[in-house]
Amino acid sequence: MSQDSQVSFEAIDNSESGDGGVEHGALLSRLCEAIFNEDQDQLASVKDKLLDAAGVDVLIDAVAVSANFYMMTRIADSTGTPLDAGTVEPSAKIRELVGVNSFTSRREAQT
Repeated sequence: MSQDSQVSFEAIDNSESGDGGVEHGALLSRLCEAIFNEDQDQLASVKDKLLDAAGVDVLIDAVAVSANFYMMTRIADSTGTPLDAGTVEPSAKIRELVGVNSFTSRREAQT
């Protein structure tokens, strides 16, 4: 993906909303949903489909990115890290759009 690529945020909400302009985006979104929902059957199915469509490197990268987000969130939550002052205003629209403000960890964080 180049810096000139057009992406959209509609695929963040659910995997039925398209690919977000990202190659294999719908499958990647379904993978995220399966991981988040801890649905082993869905995970096995989408993993195989993504592997066939995009290859092992994309599958490994996607799972590694997901694992990193879980790790970073746990670190921030465990230390009580709030959004820094310079991030609150610029991120307000995207946080509202993707529903981050309703996450349990977000509601408990002080800004």
